[in-house]
Amino acid sequence: MATFKPLLPPHIAPHNDANPNAPARFPSVRPSISPVFRDNMALSSWLLLGGLLQGLSLIALGPITLLPTAIILLYRVVDNLLMAFKITRNRYLTNVIYTKWSPQIPNADGTFGAEPSRDKIVVFHLGARSNHPLGMFAPNMKGLGDSFQEMIADMRADPQKSGLLGTSRWIKQDDAAGNETITIFYLRDYESLHRFAYGELHMKGVRYWNKIAKDSPHIAIYHETYVVPRGHWEAIYMNSKPTGLGDTWFPYKDKEEEGGNSGFVRPIVDARTGILRSKTGRMSMARMEGAKEYDEFYEEAYRG
Repeated sequence: MATFKPLLPPHIAPHNDANPNAPARFPSVRPSISPVFRDNMALSSWLLLGGLLQGLSLIALGPITLLPTAIILLYRVVDNLLMAFKITRNRYLTNVIYTKWSPQIPNADGTFGAEPSRDKIVVFHLGARSNHPLGMFAPNMKGLGDSFQEMIADMRADPQKSGLLGTSRWIKQDDAAGNETITIFYLRDYESLHRFAYGELHMKGVRYWNKIAKDSPHIAIYHETYVVPRGHWEAIYMNSKPTGLGDTWFPYKDKEEEGGNSGFVRPIVDARTGILRSKTGRMSMARMEGAKEYDEFYEEAYRG
């Protein structure tokens, strides 16, 4: 059986001559605060606030204050139209992988085998919500957020020790504003989650919560844990940027004992053909045989 074909190159950890024993970190993008800040008020409130500020500017400085608004809006409209008509590069497609792909766990040396979902994985959801008119500016929300940032920074500082493979952050969309936020952690095994739960920073966060809980009934926090056995998970993405389980990094070390490269590899492999072509194959479970006809329906776009 053919081995899986990776679609992205590995990230080779740079050598730290000053501190050879320093832990290697996988690449990460600092999440934007803009979506959380924007969700703090309803869209209508933001529009009313903008209208008020514009009105005050008109009264104070006259019609010239409309000029910056008009210029910025015109620039953004023209910029998006140029991308829509393919005159300029579509920046929204940056990092998109233009095919059907699936995340699969690599070997210790960064290569891929031929067995889908070949190992267990742990998915941990950590969420919070402010049920308060001030939203993220409510009492004790900043302290809770700072505690969370400390914990995640500590895990990212040494992912091989913490067992962290990656995270993704989401905002719920049930309400016009003040929605809950959730961070999804992907971990190598339950032992990694156990170390996190009883680690110094998490216990510090627990003590902080115990201190503020009585005075903070407006703050909701929760977690969910899923320990998924080998062969009981699958994922598929089409024309997508690395996201979810695809936005993780697995540590690897070249087979050469001396001087071999080490770093992190994306789990992203080609899923257009072979066993990864269908859900039945990706799950490798006999009880999924009845889904073959259903799978075929989704394969038409990638035949040939």
